[in-house]
Amino acid sequence: MIPLIVLAVAALTAAAVAVWRVRRLRRLYRLLARETAAYRLTEGCRDQDYAAFHAQIEELLAQKAVLSEADRVLDGALATHHYDPEGGSA
Repeated sequence: MIPLIVLAVAALTAAAVAVWRVRRLRRLYRLLARETAAYRLTEGCRDQDYAAFHAQIEELLAQKAVLSEADRVLDGALATHHYDPEGGSA
């Protein structure tokens, strides 16, 4: 028969290993929760950055369209008056 002290040591060792594994699992869950939160935060920031970037691009394209139309109108008006950009009025 196994001495009582050996059984007690084996039981304590098994309990210690179980406690260690539970604590390790909890640490892993906390780490996973932090990583998930960080991922969600960075994804949200990335989405906001893309939205702001697209808004700026749309604004610049609208400004370019306005300037192109103004350039076209000005060229038409100058052509009507026979303006020579290098020598003045013709």
